[in-house]
Amino acid sequence: MSKDPINIEISGREAKLVLKYGYPLPEQAKLFKPFAGKASYHTLDVDQYWLEMIIGDLSRSMREVKSHSLIDELDELSSVLESAITISRKNIIKLV
Repeated sequence: MSKDPINIEISGREAKLVLKYGYPLPEQAKLFKPFAGKASYHTLDVDQYWLEMIIGDLSRSMREVKSHSLIDELDELSSVLESAITISRKNIIKLV
C-alpha cells in the first residue's frame, strides 16, 4: 500500500455523503467538511487506507438504508473512490 495520499475529486454532495454514511474519524472528517454541501467539484488528498475504510463503511450503510436512490448514490460514490485508488496504483506501477 502506498504511503502517498490519493487525489480524489468529489462533489459537495458526495463529501456530505462521506460524512454521513462513510463514518470517517475526526481527522479524516476535517478533510471533507469544508466541501460538504458546496456546489461544484472539489479535489482533496486522502490516504489509501482511509479511503478503503470509508468504502467499507459506505457498503455497510448501503445495506441499512431503505431508499433506492440513496443506495444508488452511495454505490456510485464507492465506485468513484475505488477508481481513484485504482488510478493511483496504475500511476505507481508506471513509475516503477
